[in-house]
Amino acid sequence: MKEYMKTGFILMLFIVISGFIVSLVYVSTKPAIDNAELQAKLKAIKKVLQDSRGEGLLIDQKDIPTSSKELSSAIWDSNENGVVYSNGKSKVYSPVYKYVNSKGQEIYILTVSSIGFGGEVISVVSFVKDKELYFNNLEVISYSQETPGLGANIAEEKVKERFYPISYKGLINGVKVNKDAGVILSTPEQIKEGKEKGIVQTSDIMTGATITPRAVANSINVGFEYLKSKGVIQ
Repeated sequence: MKEYMKTGFILMLFIVISGFIVSLVYVSTKPAIDNAELQAKLKAIKKVLQDSRGEGLLIDQKDIPTSSKELSSAIWDSNENGVVYSNGKSKVYSPVYKYVNSKGQEIYILTVSSIGFGGEVISVVSFVKDKELYFNNLEVISYSQETPGLGANIAEEKVKERFYPISYKGLINGVKVNKDAGVILSTPEQIKEGKEKGIVQTSDIMTGATITPRAVANSINVGFEYLKSKGVIQ
């Protein structure tokens, strides 16, 4: 019995010390981790504030958020549960940000996700309400579980550019990749016209990968559904 108690005591001591060390490492590194996540988010937001139908930024440079406080002032909708909208397969995460520029355009910035090949593919996206709502820009921020050389190519700029801008008509039709639409768009003119209809050509630059770009398309659709549900468009 004495030997059992001795062994149990040693194991308990080992667990306590290990737990203390893990806690110490976590507490000491958490500020750096939080700051890294904030900087990544601010970078993504600045990217989607680029005007895909013109040049430069949609809002003044001085209004681009550079801190969590500035970012918080732009919160338009939030939910303590972390999700403001879901259609079962795709989500819109809290919070949602809104800016209004000098032209009176409303810019909505959402963090959206859908299921890719290996897990969630998360993006920061922007919609602009001018005369009509359109999908403006995209930054994919989480795709680590997608297949290298295939689905992971979603992070390449030439791939992301295929997804924007998408007109209101395209959003109403529902955004889909060209393989799901059953078409191949070969020329720049066809690719541009395809986006007007909600069709995104990806099979030529993401050969063999359909699930990951489909996840991004679904993410855009859930963002549009959410804005409709909030009365942004009638």
